[in-house]
Amino acid sequence: MQFVGIDLHTNRFTCCYRNETGSGKETKTFDLNGAGIAAFFKTVGNTPCVLIEATITSFSFARLIRERVPEVIIVNTYELKQISLARNNTDRY
Repeated sequence: MQFVGIDLHTNRFTCCYRNETGSGKETKTFDLNGAGIAAFFKTVGNTPCVLIEATITSFSFARLIRERVPEVIIVNTYELKQISLARNNTDRY
């Protein structure tokens, strides 16, 4: 199983591919046009989850890829960072 994190830029987007164990990481950059999105779809396969950094264009980009990806999540990366940096873990096992 593979997960993809996407960072959108003005004219391109960068993808970070990870497997569910977190071992290994691959990064690729694509142009933000029809050819770039088509190339991205070839690398996605049956990826269960794509995480997109919240920006002005995130929702438009999510609409473009939603048909080919089972789950698209738009996140505020600042909030994710705060969770990972928290010293007090309140989860109970």
